[in-house]
Formats: sequence, C-alpha cells, structure tokens
Amino acid sequence: MLALVTLIITAIPSSGLAQDFAISDGDLLKIIVYDNPDLTTRTLVSANGIITFPLIGDVKVAGLRIHEAEKRIAKLLSKGYINDPQVAILITETRNVVYVTGEVQKPGKYEAGPNMTVIKAIAVAGGLTDKAAPGRTKITREKGNKESTFSANMNDRIRPGDVINVPESFF
Repeated sequence: MLALVTLIITAIPSSGLAQDFAISDGDLLKIIVYDNPDLTTRTLVSANGIITFPLIGDVKVAGLRIHEAEKRIAKLLSKGYINDPQVAILITETRNVVYVTGEVQKPGKYEAGPNMTVIKAIAVAGGLTDKAAPGRTKITREKGNKESTFSANMNDRIRPGDVINVPESFF
C-alpha cells in the first residue's frame, strides 16, 4: 500500500492543476484583461456562484473551469466593449480544499484537484504512516446543514470541504 501511495505522489503533476479547478462559491478571483489594466478586478464568487465584473455586470462562474470562465467573460466583453479581449483568471484563495487528518505524514488542508480520490488526497498529504489503518478510513462531508461520516474506499472521489481521516491501527 505504501508503494502505491509513493507511486501516486510521483504521478501527480506539481503544476498545471490550477487551470483544471472548477470555480466555487467563496473563491477569491483576480481577473486580468490584457491591455486594459483598468479592468483588472479582484472579486469574491458569491454564494449563488456569481461575480460582478466592470462593463458586463453579473456573470455566473461557479462550476466552470478557469479556462471556461475566461472564455465566458471574454465573449461578454467582446459584445460591444473590447475587440478580441484576452482574459486571465487566477484563483487567489479557494474553497476547493480537503482536509486530511490522522495517520498521514503531513496532516492538513490541501487543494482538491479535479477528480481527486481518497488515495490521491492521502498521497498529497505525504502518504500513510506506519501506524495507519487505511481500511478504516472515513470521510466526513457536509450535506446542507448536517455532517455525515461514512467509510471510504481508496478510489472514492472526494468533494471540496471533505475531511478524510485515516485512523491508527490497533496493532
């Protein structure tokens, strides 16, 4: 099992993942329109997934990948405002995080990449300790105003906000 986690750590690219993240409510974005510095904007994605952007007003961006949101804003800006706008979006703070606790090398908060699974989250947290009981791993997830905890399989997909706990082995 430890060898599998080590293999996954080396297989996860260290750069480029950010462009694949879906934008979520609560994310803080920096939006740049090249050659139009007056349009550079820092904005918070509202609870209903909307940002307000100069000239074009409200834009729904939650659920979109970064490149999709860039295209959407560019398309709206090109409708009578700017010829061929080049838009770049940076997520400066994100809610796309998971928490990995228990018997992992580096417990903590980590960005949840696209299609992230339990085993990938454990790998990002440095892998299992010698005391880990991976077969008893649990996920705690918020559903509405309630939390539920359930047994996790290593290939289960995780969601932003999940807490993954790897307990200590009895032996």
